[in-house]
Amino acid sequence: MPFLIIISIILIVILAAFAAYLGKPENRGKRGENKVRRIIGETIKNEQYVINDLIVSNDGKTSQIDHIVINSRGVFVVETKNYSGEIYGSENQHEWTQVLAYGKVKNKLYNPLKQNATHVYNVKKIIGKLPIHSLVVFVQNNTYHINANNVIPLSALKSNLLSGEAVLTVEQMEKAYNLLLASKTEMSTKEHIGNIRTQQENIEHGICPRCGGKLVLRNGMYGEFWGCSNYPKCKFIKKV
Repeated sequence: MPFLIIISIILIVILAAFAAYLGKPENRGKRGENKVRRIIGETIKNEQYVINDLIVSNDGKTSQIDHIVINSRGVFVVETKNYSGEIYGSENQHEWTQVLAYGKVKNKLYNPLKQNATHVYNVKKIIGKLPIHSLVVFVQNNTYHINANNVIPLSALKSNLLSGEAVLTVEQMEKAYNLLLASKTEMSTKEHIGNIRTQQENIEHGICPRCGGKLVLRNGMYGEFWGCSNYPKCKFIKKV
């Protein structure tokens, strides 16, 4: 076999393996988080405090938070999504839809606002009554068909972090930052995933994964759902 053909085959195999690696959800997610990190920037004392990839534990339940930004406008809990295609969803829907291949492929996605609500809840348990803002960032800027507040394209992230009036003092910012750092749980991603599976089992047994309360069957605008008995303190819901 000619040498050039062998080289061509090797290159094709390498490129195919590289494409498969990049296509894995965890790697695609990390690339998205890195883009968000570059826009957020680093911690600058007395100006902003940044924590990336924070795992916290609350009553045995863990929560992995992509980014936390603390500045004079408040505490921002940022969830990053690097989905491609067209995304359709609204604030109260339990599931959103991802449309690919010109409508030929449709995938169901868990509403990321509800996912981030759990993160906000856990952050609030740590820092108390400071103003907390939930932001879900779509890295590929494909938010045209999403009808929900606090879901933004990557291009709007910086302006959202700097909007609004100053509500935190320098002392409050630094205290919140230190409290969150002190709450960091040393846990591998594998262990965290195992913890999530346990939480899912709790849901199946009627236990709220957010606060440990009892799940109660209720009726709402969109039909029946499981809600936490500790509502309105805990607003966890799960579609039947």
